[in-house]
Amino acid sequence: MRDVSTIDEHLDHGCLYSQVPAFSASDRAMLDVPTITRANRLAVVELKADEDIHLPLQGLDYWSRVEWHHARGEFQQFGYFPGRELSPADPLLFLVAPTLHIHPATDTVLHYFAPETDCTLVGIDERWRDGVRVILRKRAKGQSLPLRHTDTEEVLP
Repeated sequence: MRDVSTIDEHLDHGCLYSQVPAFSASDRAMLDVPTITRANRLAVVELKADEDIHLPLQGLDYWSRVEWHHARGEFQQFGYFPGRELSPADPLLFLVAPTLHIHPATDTVLHYFAPETDCTLVGIDERWRDGVRVILRKRAKGQSLPLRHTDTEEVLP
């Protein structure tokens, strides 16, 4: 993904990293797309091209790793996001997949996320290879990321 601002207009299209290594104890993983908003808040964009029941939990795992490293000031310590002072707020989490390939269990799993995990499920057009277009956006109750007027909004029960 070249321009994350197509997922959310608050994301900074010029400040993202793809496939960043993340360590937690003896476990290693790759973060799909860590980025920041224009207000310097960290965000994790977890991308799936096909239906995957693991999307929400994998995204939450990556989010928790980013939150852990962020709490210790390690992003800037290791040279990420140069010249930007990161917001102390917890990172945002965006789970992105083609709308018709979002696993039916995803809504149920997202219902159990803690409220402090600011998570948005983003369904994109099936022809995403020709250009990303957001079709729907689902947020947990109490979360207040504004939508663009062209998006469809649902709030998870």
